[in-house]
Amino acid sequence: MMTRKSNKVYVIISGDIDYSEHHRHSDKLMIFDQILNTANDLNIKLSFYFTAKEAVKIENCIKLLADSGHEIGCHGLIHNDDEEYNRLSYEKQFQYITEATNILTKIINKDISSFRAPRVKVSSHMYKVIEKLGYLTDSSICSQRMDLVSSNMFNKDWLFAPRLPYNPSPSNPFEKGNSKVLIVPVSALCIPFISSVLYVFGLTFMKILFSVFYLESLLTGKPIVYLYHPYEFIPEIRGKKKYSSNLKVHGFRWRRHLYRGTPQDKLERHIKLWKYMKSFKAVEIVTMKQFYYLNKARGA
Repeated sequence: MMTRKSNKVYVIISGDIDYSEHHRHSDKLMIFDQILNTANDLNIKLSFYFTAKEAVKIENCIKLLADSGHEIGCHGLIHNDDEEYNRLSYEKQFQYITEATNILTKIINKDISSFRAPRVKVSSHMYKVIEKLGYLTDSSICSQRMDLVSSNMFNKDWLFAPRLPYNPSPSNPFEKGNSKVLIVPVSALCIPFISSVLYVFGLTFMKILFSVFYLESLLTGKPIVYLYHPYEFIPEIRGKKKYSSNLKVHGFRWRRHLYRGTPQDKLERHIKLWKYMKSFKAVEIVTMKQFYYLNKARGA
């Protein structure tokens, strides 16, 4: 466990890519091209968690990201209402994750080592599956996040989950144990360090939140994990998106009315936030897999 002061602050910028029929294919390719150009300009490597059924529609794009040194992780098979890893049987989870892993591995011709569950919902079954499949990390849990409106509604387990990266218990993923998978929590201090907070509270608030995480990381070595969705940067096809009324799966849909800004505005705010994060002296922006090996090398 990392409890010592560090002269490095590792930052992982992670994008979740869900299955989408409500965005134009050309816009999808365009936004990844813009993100790749931004990453090149800033000289940073990003982590992308792809839903496998979405990945097959933009294979060449994913290959380009992987060949450019960015990490491709798994975000499940299709991200539909059924793919809820907090309630599915072990057998069903093994089927879904195995298929998703095989699809992504075939696309990039590399092992997939990082996982994030659809809607960040997890169970002990899920960790047994991803460990069996050879995954190194998971970044689904959001320790100390207090949320009343998202797809997780109020998840008390998040509040008491270990704050630093940890290996979970086989019987309870929110407690330390001897699993080989390293859980690297999404950063939170009641309020999560995610894109929807940027859209509600603005860039200045996110810079303050990052500064707090930065000081914490200097003291403890805890990495800073930011979560966003690349498709938030492109317009939806009007009337194409189907909204589920399942509150347990999706939470309160009205929260989206709180988000401010056009897709282009959201992209520009992200670029400013990433530049701000990189401006800190001790910051090193790495992929999730890179962090795993850096963490292992320093004996954490």
